[in-house]
Amino acid sequence: MKHFLKPFGPGEDRFAGIDIQDAENGCPVIKDAIAYLECEVANRMECGDHWVVYATINNGELLKADAKTAVHFRKTGTHY
Repeated sequence: MKHFLKPFGPGEDRFAGIDIQDAENGCPVIKDAIAYLECEVANRMECGDHWVVYATINNGELLKADAKTAVHFRKTGTHY
């Protein structure tokens, strides 16, 4: 995750140096990932300074069934 939080220049390959494979739809899949989903954008909505993207999941795969996922529990939903 740290890799993708750094700023990238225009046209810079964000997946350079990462072991990837191509999904059925041609999108890159990180081989070290626990799982992936292949999505198609169905709609999008502008919300202030962000976009909400609605997507339809067309495919996906669990790559590491024994891996432990990262989970964050909130005590309350009133703040993030």
